[in-house]
Amino acid sequence: MVLRAGGPHDPAVWLADGATTFLGSGFFVAPGLVVTCAHVVHTGQVSGPVTVHGVLGAEEVLSVELWPPARPAGSAYYPAPDLAVLRTPVREGRPVAVLATTEAPAGTELSAHGFTTATPADGVQPDSARLTVAGLSGGFVRLVNGWIRKGLSGSMVVAPGAGQVVGVVKGTEDDGDPVGGWMTPVGQLRALLDLPATPAVPTAARPPADRQEWADALFRIPAFDDERARHDLVRRINDALPPDQGIRPRGDSLALPHLELIAGACLDNLAPCVALRALVAAVRRLAGGHRAVGDLEALLAGSCGGGTHAAA
Repeated sequence: MVLRAGGPHDPAVWLADGATTFLGSGFFVAPGLVVTCAHVVHTGQVSGPVTVHGVLGAEEVLSVELWPPARPAGSAYYPAPDLAVLRTPVREGRPVAVLATTEAPAGTELSAHGFTTATPADGVQPDSARLTVAGLSGGFVRLVNGWIRKGLSGSMVVAPGAGQVVGVVKGTEDDGDPVGGWMTPVGQLRALLDLPATPAVPTAARPPADRQEWADALFRIPAFDDERARHDLVRRINDALPPDQGIRPRGDSLALPHLELIAGACLDNLAPCVALRALVAAVRRLAGGHRAVGDLEALLAGSCGGGTHAAA
C-alpha cells in the first residue's frame, strides 16, 4: 500500500452510472484500484459504463469484479463480503488509503469518508459520519451512534490516530431513520486483495459487564432521569420477552438505583443475553442516537457476542 499524501478524505471517490447518475462511494487502495460495495455497482444497479470521480478528476472504469458475483434471488441484502474492486487507468500521485492489519474492537470510535447528495450544498458532495463499533453482526460489523446517509455505501471507515481503513460501509440500518448500520471488516477486504494480515495477539478475556456497568451506561441517558421513562423501558423489554421470562424489578424514585435493578433483572434472567438484547433494543427506540446507546451496544457485544438487530 502507498501512504496517502493528503487529508483523510483524499482517497475517497464517488461512482456514477455513465457520467452523472450518482451510485455511491468508494476509495482508492492503489493508483489503479478502487474498492466499493458490490451492491453499489452490480448489474441490476448499473446500465452503462461506471465512472469514478475523485480529487484527480473523472475517469471511466476498465473492469468491475464483484464478491460475491450476484445477490441471491429474494435476498433483502447483498451477502457478505459485499465488496467490489474496480480497475482504472494508473495515475501517479494518486492519493490512496492505507489498510489496517487488525480489526477495530468494540467501542472504537471511527469516521466514514465518502459522498452523498444530503449536504447543504447542491449535487454530490464530500460527506462523513462518526460511528462506534458495537460488534459482529451477521458476517459484518455493526456500527452505532452515527448517521449513515444514502450514498455512503462503499465509503472507507477510518480508525483514529494512524488514519488507517478498518472497514467499508455496507449501509444504514433503516433508510427512514439512518442511525447506525454495518461495515465489511478490513480483514475481508485484505483477503479479497490477497494481502496478509497481522496475526491476532492473544489477550485476556474481559469478563462480562456487571449490573453497575450497565446501570452507569443507562444513567448517562437523560431520559431515564424520569421514572416514567424507566417504567416504559421495563414494559418494552417485557414486550420482547416470553411471558414467563419477563423482568419485574421493583420501582425506585432514584434513577441510578432503579437502573441497577433493571440491569440486574436482565442479568439474572433465565436467558440473560435475550433479556440484554431486549434491553438494548428498547433503549435504542427510546433514546435514538444518544452516545450512550453505543456504550450499551459495546457492553452487549462483550457480554453476548453481538448486537441487536438497508443499504445506503
